[in-house]
Amino acid sequence: MQRVKLFKGLECELDRLEQQINDWAESEGVKILQINSSIASQSYNPSAKSGSSLQGNIGVSSDVLITALYEK
Repeated sequence: MQRVKLFKGLECELDRLEQQINDWAESEGVKILQINSSIASQSYNPSAKSGSSLQGNIGVSSDVLITALYEK
């Protein structure tokens, strides 16, 4: 039976997210069939001063969502 597992992380921590996925797959003994990912286009920094440039408002890492299709 095929199943889906979701992983969420930050673009600045992709190595950690990759390790988390690999550790999960190994510990659960699953066969990953397909991996898809999406990343938020840009994250808004709510602590940036009003009226500052758009570049100044983008200061935090974007969210990354990984979808793994697997079989156990």
